[in-house]
Amino acid sequence: MPSRWYPLRICHSSIKRQSELNEALQNEPLVERTYVPMNLVDVDDMTYVPALVNYIFVRTTLEGLKNLKAEKGKYEHLRYVMNRNLNEDFLPVSEIAYVPDKQMEDFIRVTELANEQVIQLQNMAFACKPGQRVRIRKGLFEGVEGVIKSLKKHICVVVPVTGIMALAITNVPRKFLEKCEEAPDAS
Repeated sequence: MPSRWYPLRICHSSIKRQSELNEALQNEPLVERTYVPMNLVDVDDMTYVPALVNYIFVRTTLEGLKNLKAEKGKYEHLRYVMNRNLNEDFLPVSEIAYVPDKQMEDFIRVTELANEQVIQLQNMAFACKPGQRVRIRKGLFEGVEGVIKSLKKHICVVVPVTGIMALAITNVPRKFLEKCEEAPDAS
């Protein structure tokens, strides 16, 4: 079973609890890595806070994730994020959501390189609408893939973590974009 990025929701979260969970999960043998994007809140003090106060990302196998959740008393505040799909009979089937590797790699990279060109989108319905997939060919965000959108009459590339958060790289010149015909990596 492959390792994947799983978003987990933290019930009754606070920045302190998220920090404690990050620290505990860093030492967990089942977990390869955790990641929480940060937002700059005070430029003078260079103070950062988690952008997703109620979420944490864990890279592990599905079995490892279930074993982690089964530990009594240690991770009781973590909840699965469910992905609702339809089966062949068009009946809803819930499964534990995961984020494809390429999508998470791009999301981490955009977050780490964030500058005035990167904004967090609040409207997830807009951010997750289908559109032309593109890859940035030049510049600071070279290699990042996303969906091209028009935001306040400017071209931007939206990099979503579907249903949870989306970042938009604004003012990307069209000449730096190339179409991606392939679907995002589902591994």
